Amino acid sequence: MYVLDWILLAIRWAHALGAVAWVGGGIFYLMVLRPAFRQTNPAAEVSRSVGQEFRGLVNTAIVVLVVTGAILTASRLTLDTVTMPYVAVLALKVALALYMMAVVRFRRPREPGDNDQLVGRGTRTKEVLTGPTALLVIGVIIFGLADVLAALFEDSLVR
Repeated sequence: MYVLDWILLAIRWAHALGAVAWVGGGIFYLMVLRPAFRQTNPAAEVSRSVGQEFRGLVNTAIVVLVVTGAILTASRLTLDTVTMPYVAVLALKVALALYMMAVVRFRRPREPGDNDQLVGRGTRTKEVLTGPTALLVIGVIIFGLADVLAALFEDSLVR
């Protein structure tokens, strides 16, 4: 392996670590933290503090994912073996990731004491499309697309 190969390996590792931190944190939030908070009803300060810390983790993950993703995309798209299916899956993966990042960036954090009852059809639709569960599902889909990309890339090397 050449030095550039080692650098790209480190970049892939950082990219995967950023994705795992974000999606894994989302799983922890939805499956452990949120149910525990509902049972114990922690003080508003604790809830706000946890939200701020998680937002910091997600913001860091976003920066890592954007920088490493851009480098990895440029690295792969400059190869002669890239196929149209690879480009299509990559475009879908990038679009879903950008959607997740936009939701995180522009969604107003819920404040303690916000009404938990969703009122109206538009509010329910918004929650379904931008809520924590939706982001987690999209994150898991993106993980799957990464595996599809790896398989398409390996297949293109054989041909």
